[in-house]
Amino acid sequence: MDLVIKNGKVVTHSETISAAIGIDGGKIVAIAPAEMMPEAKRVIDASGKHVLPGAIDLHTHIAYGEYFQIPFAKTVPTETGTAALGGVTSVATYMRRVKTGLLHHLDDLKRDFENNSYIDGFFHMMVADEVNLEQITEASARGISGFKFMMGYKGPQAAALGIPPIDDGFVLEGFNRIKKLGFPSYGMTHCENIDISLWLRKPIEASGRQDAQAWFDTRPNFVEEECIHRAMFLAKVAGCPLYIVHNTIKESVDIIARAKAEGAKVVMETCPQYLTHNNDELVPVIRENPVFANVNPPIRGKADNQRLWEGIRDGVVDTIGSDHVCVTKELKGKDMWKAPMGMGNCTQLILPVMLSEGVNKGRISLEKVVEVCSYNPARVFGLYPRKGTVAVGSDADLVIVDMDKRVRFSHTMSTSLCDWNIYEDWDFRGYPVTTLVRGEIVADGGKLVGKPGYGRYLYN
Repeated sequence: MDLVIKNGKVVTHSETISAAIGIDGGKIVAIAPAEMMPEAKRVIDASGKHVLPGAIDLHTHIAYGEYFQIPFAKTVPTETGTAALGGVTSVATYMRRVKTGLLHHLDDLKRDFENNSYIDGFFHMMVADEVNLEQITEASARGISGFKFMMGYKGPQAAALGIPPIDDGFVLEGFNRIKKLGFPSYGMTHCENIDISLWLRKPIEASGRQDAQAWFDTRPNFVEEECIHRAMFLAKVAGCPLYIVHNTIKESVDIIARAKAEGAKVVMETCPQYLTHNNDELVPVIRENPVFANVNPPIRGKADNQRLWEGIRDGVVDTIGSDHVCVTKELKGKDMWKAPMGMGNCTQLILPVMLSEGVNKGRISLEKVVEVCSYNPARVFGLYPRKGTVAVGSDADLVIVDMDKRVRFSHTMSTSLCDWNIYEDWDFRGYPVTTLVRGEIVADGGKLVGKPGYGRYLYN
């Protein structure tokens, strides 16, 4: 064999066992006691550690830098590298092209990804205008199955990104088309009632406020709550499977739990920042730089943090994405109302948050971490059992974690272009130590040891 990982505890979504893992040709070929394994070219001793399937981050914006004249080919290595450092082995990123449509650029974008990525990945399409709408069917034939509708974007921020406003009729038409595609295609929605938010924004912006609470006040919980109801209603009318990205509010757990109980095909995603950060107790980096609070949807309250953890525990929350962007301090600037949105590098923090704040604080089990970070993401978009599990025949995408390792995080521990982090000086207990993609070690001991260009695009 090429590699054997021995003496660790192997974790899947359903169980934890003591076993060795045999890897050959990038695949898992055996799971058995170490003494039953044949000789291997390399052996990793995982004594005292756990071996999980690599995390799959279904929500990144690696191409976000293009809006600031940073080529996609330049952001791919920095942002997939930082993902690998956090135990993420596959990543999905949102791609948008208005006026020309995404498909005319798809081959070039795939090439740029494969030439520069440390890990595997694929694209979602932002259905941002009628050209993209008309390309949905062909996009499905070319391997794209996630179609995102920016229900929360009109006004200054949308204009800055070149996103034309869309209405509910546009969304319903898109859902009708996606329904015809079948599994694993999903309509995806950013849920905020932007019409209300823009009205709330007018007097607050006019007052000259630049505090973090100013941004929260333009987007209270009910703005997201209303749009979740509306998106699910439109999806029900169309019979379209729905994926709701970055849920932040406590109300969403009950709304989506009820919808699932009634038979709705809806996937609920949240992000690490919405589990740990809140506007009741702002972390120092946001207190000192209020502009970093500019993210849509915003961070919420402590009660929302707690309810989302309960949603993960109870199986309502299906996936953990990051909403990762590579926006720098300089690009953020100092003006809350002109700053580009985003909370920076969060893909690297998915597993540290889930291990430290989730498992080691008794909120969830290690098997639940695998379920929402690996198993469910792979199943949603048709990658299972190739990805998302530790099983014979699966890709050897693995992360070795030390549940007792203590790390004080700094943005300097990242390769991301983002030169700040909301988890600055955060103390974690439980941390990824080694990341393998298709049997090759790409990150080890907090360092990248793989090479850009090893990653593969997962759909052709």
